[in-house]
Amino acid sequence: MGATMSSPIDARTSPTRLRGFSLVELMVGMTLGLIASAAAGAAFLNAHAAYLASTDRVLVEERGQRALAILSTLLRQAGWPGEPASGSASTDQPAVSGADNCGQPALAAVPACARAAIGLSDALLVRFSGSSLPAAPAQPDDTMTDCSGYPVAASAAAAAANPGYVAQNLLYVAAGADGVPQLLCRYPARRNGLIDGSGWTSGALVRGVESLQLRYGLDLDQDGRPERFETASAIPPLGDAAWQRVVAVQIAIAVRGDRPGSAGLVRGSGADTLPPPGTAAADLPPAAPAQAGTTRRVFTATVRLRNAPRCQETLC
Repeated sequence: MGATMSSPIDARTSPTRLRGFSLVELMVGMTLGLIASAAAGAAFLNAHAAYLASTDRVLVEERGQRALAILSTLLRQAGWPGEPASGSASTDQPAVSGADNCGQPALAAVPACARAAIGLSDALLVRFSGSSLPAAPAQPDDTMTDCSGYPVAASAAAAAANPGYVAQNLLYVAAGADGVPQLLCRYPARRNGLIDGSGWTSGALVRGVESLQLRYGLDLDQDGRPERFETASAIPPLGDAAWQRVVAVQIAIAVRGDRPGSAGLVRGSGADTLPPPGTAAADLPPAAPAQAGTTRRVFTATVRLRNAPRCQETLC
């Protein structure tokens, strides 16, 4: 009787111990987070650089193939007298001629050069006529084009102003307004879509062409096959009709990309393989020091002329 009873302690009123991160734990966590962020950033930058290098290599490939396609198409058309044959093609003019290390070339029987060219680039002059509607020799039927992409007819709208072949295309390398070298072409001016002999127009074809080198295959025994390939400067000493004996042309084009450092991710491209001596590819100069590390590729082709030169039909 009279004993006192103790009341139980309410758990809700008992003090609870709150525990957070210590300073050491906080610093370790922040360090690990920074390491993970740095690794993710480095992976992103590497992936981005690889993507840019890949797009630059694709760009170089597209440029090189386009330049080869333009030159090859023009060379295969070289010497075409016109379809139907217009009789305007002069046999005194070679269908193909050129000049070594030719900057600011001028149209002539063989391109005249005002100064040295970028990358020691050569100039190429191609002459040909086109194909016309049967009832209108000056109206092209869109089957043959020059370097501008415009069609070429079998005869000019003003034949007296443009004797010989209807079209002359002069290809050379020069710097653009931003200093980047590019392949250009000079072609006949047109009025209402027709070549009228009023002048010439120059247009850029392919950007990033550092150097264009050419060698000409000479048929010396008139068997239709080239015995040797010579530079343009070696052809005049062979005689006045030497250009008429060209039956094939070697092309070598050095093309570069737009992004410095893009070449560092290229592996096993074979770019260090030396070309055979005495070829157009061997005439290409090395890349400029300012472009070190930029993607650079060399594109080569040998194009056989389809239309027989005059020396294959008569003795020269």
